[in-house]
Amino acid sequence: MSQDITVKVPATSANIGSGFDALGLALSLYNEVSFRKTDEGGLSLVVEGLGQGKITTDFERNLVGQAMLRAALVNGKALPKNGVITLFNRIPLARGLGSSSAAVVGGLLLGNELTGRGMDETQILHEATLMEGHPDNAAPALLGGLCMSVTDEKKKVSVQTFALDEGLSFITVSPDKEVRTADARAVLPQTIDYHAAVFNVAHVAFLVGAFIGKRYDLLRTGLQDKLHMPYRLPLIPGGAEALAAAEKAGAVGATVSGSGSTLIAFAVKGEEQIAQAMKDVFKSVGLASVHHILKACNDGAQIVREDKR
Repeated sequence: MSQDITVKVPATSANIGSGFDALGLALSLYNEVSFRKTDEGGLSLVVEGLGQGKITTDFERNLVGQAMLRAALVNGKALPKNGVITLFNRIPLARGLGSSSAAVVGGLLLGNELTGRGMDETQILHEATLMEGHPDNAAPALLGGLCMSVTDEKKKVSVQTFALDEGLSFITVSPDKEVRTADARAVLPQTIDYHAAVFNVAHVAFLVGAFIGKRYDLLRTGLQDKLHMPYRLPLIPGGAEALAAAEKAGAVGATVSGSGSTLIAFAVKGEEQIAQAMKDVFKSVGLASVHHILKACNDGAQIVREDKR
């Protein structure tokens, strides 16, 4: 008897308006990474779903493979010599929904399972943060819910997580426009105005309070930002207009997801109408788009083992 192992990792939305590089949210859209042992053939990697034909299947160059190798190195044990790793991707690539964090977390968890489970949750988050460079996507991908993360000088990550209510929906609209994280970082200023910093401190505190207190009517105020949105939004054609359209259609707030190009709107009703209003704006500027109507994923990444005879 052998076991197939599948790791299910949620999409994530980082920054969330005023929570630049601090807040992250896990969403009910999932990538899966699975391992099936074989008798021979070495380790091979298969990509299904989004990215098929684009994502490398070279194990050592693929992000999932690199994370698995990192887990094996930390645990001091070798990965199995023979097996098939299958990636089934539903999270849009390079669109600000945490596809790379899903790959890193999925690979670390799978590699940890295959090499003795030597890493606990804290160590896995640490390794994921080192690979990603920051915890704002890695933390919710692993832990679920709304995550508030800080990193000290020694790269130690501290996280607080809160489960979010089923009554709040998250509408993501991803236009056919890639915004590279490096480009989104490059447009940010090197210094910020003192008053802008105070503005964001006040608004992110207000935003977290609105989430926890289920005061969704206050989200729009808390989402206001002066650290990244004014610089990144122009990278998304029709972005400002689509956010305005979302609110006009009934969203209780809307912002850029991660570094874009996906936009995320928050709603308690009328989700399809909100999605369509945003898609219509992107269509008007010549961009096709896809949308998802999601809930918060409060459980984070999950590991499933299935016995095979």
